[in-house]
Amino acid sequence: MKKQQRKGFVTIATGQERYYKLARNLLHSYRLFAKDPFPFAIISDRENEYTSEFDKVIVISDASNSYNDKLKLFRELPFEETIFIDADSLAYGDLNTWWDIFCDAGDFSLFGYAWRDLNCGRGWFIPSGMKQYGTDISFIPDFNCGVYYMRNTDACRHVFEIAINCEKNYHDYSFNGFADPADEPLLALSMAVCKFEPVDMPGELVFAPSRKRLEADISVPRAVFHSPAGYDYSVKLIHFSNYRTQLSFYRNEVVKLDRLIGRGDKTLHKMPNWMRITLLRISDVAPLCKRVINKVKRVLNS
Repeated sequence: MKKQQRKGFVTIATGQERYYKLARNLLHSYRLFAKDPFPFAIISDRENEYTSEFDKVIVISDASNSYNDKLKLFRELPFEETIFIDADSLAYGDLNTWWDIFCDAGDFSLFGYAWRDLNCGRGWFIPSGMKQYGTDISFIPDFNCGVYYMRNTDACRHVFEIAINCEKNYHDYSFNGFADPADEPLLALSMAVCKFEPVDMPGELVFAPSRKRLEADISVPRAVFHSPAGYDYSVKLIHFSNYRTQLSFYRNEVVKLDRLIGRGDKTLHKMPNWMRITLLRISDVAPLCKRVINKVKRVLNS
């Protein structure tokens, strides 16, 4: 019991109801495959039927419904050691193995890679454009923001303080990947300044893979990523991305997840997989059209 009070997982859901549904799906997948589940908390802007399933609910009054809510993570840490997982993810194995992986990591860590060549042009920032932080940088973190490991220490607090400070003057620095502030480049800089390197274990998670590069079936469970480099590896977590959770692949995985835990639409459960996939793929047209329209609007308004 003492172990579970000291360590736990957390996710964030604010704004639209569908984000709460994503968080609940993540929770269900974690509990399904964890042999000895740790407490799982949620940071939200309200309590509802979805938050009631979590072990701890942290309601914040200043939710931005954006990446910015992740920069509030340290302020709201629910445990002495906390692993944050993005709500648009599903577990395909026992994520409790991550505690052993991160036990020797820094007070803030994640899965990724550290580029040693500061002139490589890779990663989330250009060291020469980091102003007052430039002399403190000896590597460039490269990672996806789906998982963060945090200890409740002053060193971890400092990571978030740097990120929040740079967010206010984001365009004064040479960040890569995002024209406007985002948690990945901000926290990458913080990690480099504080000397917290990513944990290089590519088999733990994969971000928004195309369907042709991924073989996954949560009912097995099995998730294999076929990398562009020509090698395959199994993954324990798929970070689908907000957009891809609206598409047939994710939605079909949730149907199978619901069937495994005894909930959800029984009509969908009884359908042959090929029939269910066909119907769901037809409905993929709606979010695709919406995405194209939004992109056209952004181009016209730029």
